[in-house]
Amino acid sequence: MPLPNFLIVGSQKSGTSWLHRSLGRSKHIFASQVKELNFFNQTDFDAPEKLAAFREHFPKQDLPGVEYYLESTPHYFRARPTTARNIRSLLGSPEMVAVFRHPVDRYESAYIHHMMRGRFPYTPVIDELTDEYSVLSLGRYAEALESWWSIHPQLKPMLYDDLLRDPLGFVTEVMDHLGLTSDITMDDVTFRANDKTRKKSRLGSEWEEMPSLDPGLRHRLQEEYAEDTRRLEDLLGRDLRAWQEGVAGGGGQPVTATVGSRAQEL
Repeated sequence: MPLPNFLIVGSQKSGTSWLHRSLGRSKHIFASQVKELNFFNQTDFDAPEKLAAFREHFPKQDLPGVEYYLESTPHYFRARPTTARNIRSLLGSPEMVAVFRHPVDRYESAYIHHMMRGRFPYTPVIDELTDEYSVLSLGRYAEALESWWSIHPQLKPMLYDDLLRDPLGFVTEVMDHLGLTSDITMDDVTFRANDKTRKKSRLGSEWEEMPSLDPGLRHRLQEEYAEDTRRLEDLLGRDLRAWQEGVAGGGGQPVTATVGSRAQEL
């Protein structure tokens, strides 16, 4: 009975639902039907009944042509090493991907997500700096990446900016990393995932408009993340000045990238 040998471990609100579904359209990858199993961030993850329930999300035997069995839980990616060690103890060193989004945009998206779940009260302008539900700390990517690399140096970091620029190229890069010839087409990556506008229509009249960050809070958040972003630049060897100078991903509105004549939310 196969267990996952490929994980998307983070980060939240960075296109991981879209990536999970896109990769699952390859004949070489089995992606669990249920995303975000949150298995390895449980303290008793290896209890027999929990392990049995986890296995139920994967085939009982290897499937013809499938080389990777994928599980995706973006909430895994935190600075504390417990989850990374849990993965190591059960799976060894599986292939891993983490996607990083402009941390201020990620804060805004996460805050709206929790608002939609009723955890934060609705407000059209987000002006609260908080780390409730880790909405602030989950954007400190360098700190978390250093911790994960100490246990899983095979983890491949990627940028949401690249996903927006070239979705198909982004998926092809993942396939290349896995040593696979990509069989994923443009049609496979052109769909909508986590559409906030569509969700908003089901939230009632209170939601007259999609929330957005207060400009003052946006500036404060950029200052909060500045040092971590500089560290991430060094770790990745990438120029992230755009993250420190302004908005990279489009704020609180659904982020779309045009693919051919169609648009997709990522």
